Amino acid sequence: MSFIPLMYEDGNICYCIYTVEIDLKPDARRMSTISSDTASSVLETCIRLRSHGDFRETMNAVCEDIRDLCGSDHCCIISLDTSKRKCSVLCEAHSVKLEHGTIGDMIDDSFFDMAYSWLDTIAGSNCILVRNEHDMETLKERNPEWYHSMKSNGTRNIVLFPLTFNEELLGYIWAVNFREDDAGKIKETLELTTFILASEIYSYRMMDELNILSATDMLTGVNNRNAMNNYVSGLVETTDDAVKGKTVSVVLADLNGLKRANDNEGHAAGDLLLKKAALVLQKFFTGSNIYRAGGDEFVVISENISEAELTDRLGKLRAATSQPDDEVCFAVGSSIGKAGDIRRLMQEADACMYSDKIHFYELHPELKRN
Repeated sequence: MSFIPLMYEDGNICYCIYTVEIDLKPDARRMSTISSDTASSVLETCIRLRSHGDFRETMNAVCEDIRDLCGSDHCCIISLDTSKRKCSVLCEAHSVKLEHGTIGDMIDDSFFDMAYSWLDTIAGSNCILVRNEHDMETLKERNPEWYHSMKSNGTRNIVLFPLTFNEELLGYIWAVNFREDDAGKIKETLELTTFILASEIYSYRMMDELNILSATDMLTGVNNRNAMNNYVSGLVETTDDAVKGKTVSVVLADLNGLKRANDNEGHAAGDLLLKKAALVLQKFFTGSNIYRAGGDEFVVISENISEAELTDRLGKLRAATSQPDDEVCFAVGSSIGKAGDIRRLMQEADACMYSDKIHFYELHPELKRN
């Protein structure tokens, strides 16, 4: 930004011409030419991001550091999911209690629309910097709803940066009621810090999505065999006696009629049948771990369940899924015992399920597979 004085008139009026060069993409060379104080603060953030194992714990520590750096009453990082139009608090730090509770308390379904409106408020800049009452009046003209929300919470000033990576909006970071005299340094520090934080949040999201994909059956939406094997291995290999000693039940539900649906109506019909089967199990075993172990076989593992509750759930499941003309028809086997014996319980449930399947085809030989 360049300013050139032109002329003066009587009184306090003067004129100048200024030129602004705008680049909406981060300029690595410009961002690296920062003061030593700013460099030290950003370096400390980088070290924190690499020194903790727990992502949220790390982000909470970073948020507290930023709040302290700004001398602000409140610092917050929120995460946005633009595809689902949802937002949530990733972390926040306070020096004073907010009048209406935490940001997490205030977020509801309508908050996303307000958060998304900040992009228009930022317009061609890379942040929002409201330093004083004059800036607040300008904000009032551009985003009156947000202005009134901030004023009702005692906001005097705010600096807000969007967190973007690969042109994707991931969320925002802001500091409220910061030290006005340090506005320039705070803006410079947050500009570079948010560039680094956005990369870290994006990587975390990608890893989280990969973990979900690796543990989820894409057709039915329940857990897959890989997730089941990891869960079972965790129970078997743990050294925690309390975990080994807790009660678990295993239910094996083998879907009858899948091959017939595939052969007679096509694989789309078979896929639909598998989806319905998963929904039925979720209905009768709410809160349990449900896995598609492969093909037409599902496994349901329930923790801290009594024999009476297991019997009740199995009774309801069988009443709804034991006949050939039911929308979903299962052969079912179950077992209950200690978590440390999970593999034996799975074998027992499998044997019971196999017996149930034999009995089903004895009653309905016309449905038996070749």
